[in-house]
Amino acid sequence: MRRNSRLSGALRSRALHLAGALTEILRSAPDPAPDVGHRDASLSFGSAGIARAAETTDRLLGTEGIPDRNGDIDEALTSLLRRYPEHAPYDLIHGLAGIGVYALARWPRPGATQCILGVLEQLAERARYDRDGVYWWTPPSWLGARQDYYRPGGIDLGVAHGVAGVIPFLGRVASLGLATQTAGPLLDGAVSWLLAHLVDTAAGPTVPKFVADGVELEPARTAWCYGDPGVAAALLLAARDVGEPAWAAEATALAMGAANRPPDQTGVVDAGLCHGSAGLAHLFNRMYQMTAEPTLADAARFWVERTLELCSAALAQDATRTDAARAAWKGPGLLEGAAGIVLALEAACTTVEPIWDQMLLVSTTGSPGAPAK
Repeated sequence: MRRNSRLSGALRSRALHLAGALTEILRSAPDPAPDVGHRDASLSFGSAGIARAAETTDRLLGTEGIPDRNGDIDEALTSLLRRYPEHAPYDLIHGLAGIGVYALARWPRPGATQCILGVLEQLAERARYDRDGVYWWTPPSWLGARQDYYRPGGIDLGVAHGVAGVIPFLGRVASLGLATQTAGPLLDGAVSWLLAHLVDTAAGPTVPKFVADGVELEPARTAWCYGDPGVAAALLLAARDVGEPAWAAEATALAMGAANRPPDQTGVVDAGLCHGSAGLAHLFNRMYQMTAEPTLADAARFWVERTLELCSAALAQDATRTDAARAAWKGPGLLEGAAGIVLALEAACTTVEPIWDQMLLVSTTGSPGAPAK
């Protein structure tokens, strides 16, 4: 990774101060109660996310391990995993996969290895099996407003909250040679199950959002959180990690189908990373780097331009914040806000490796290639 020399000394000091302060908050926080511990530990809302940000800051500034800020966090998360609530989520945003993504960023530290193995053990205990492979169940209590539609629960196929978000974690664990007798079969089964539930359409196979009894399979929107681009990127990463060209071919086909989809059929209405134009720009850019498919580079350029159009329209609005302005992004955050949009645009116009996207399972350490220009 090329270090970003543009960071001024003052900015560097400020970033280190904030990262240190956040880590100290985590160290001094009381042990969470078992019924809320998973949320306090999550990648999106809890300690894994804050510690992952501190880890990324240290890597970008070349200060990792001086001192090791997160050793205590590794131990606390490993302890939580030993008593992880049975009803708690397994997914990337709220649950086990997110803790695993944090721990992978810290490997090969001993504490991180124990955390990775703890996540893997919990995933193995929660795995369900059928003739198509391996999946993880989503109960209705996790579904919010979707409870009535997907009663009494089902299988989520998205990256943010479902099976697709577990696959790259398992692929990286298997590639590191950690508990391969557990990680390998879970990975093979999860990929088989996901590919067995693609929906055939006139434009080719596509990934549904959710599988539930009595509910007809429907294509998801085109996004990172759900749908073909996010799932394709996840499969590409796993395929590269374990050397499975057949998975890579399936993933590339999904990515190409999404790239060729007319914009008015994607469901994109904002510019955010999670399910907006910036997210598509970044996903197609990253998948172009992994596949060298020109169609994906063209799609990345298109969605960069669309992002600029949406943001320009929002910034042109006055302080009353009309509906058009609100539609571009939601606040300053990463997934739906301005920070994520800026990161995606910066990644599109620089050769600096955007390691921040590893936490979204869009890349892993050692991703090849240069951004699409």
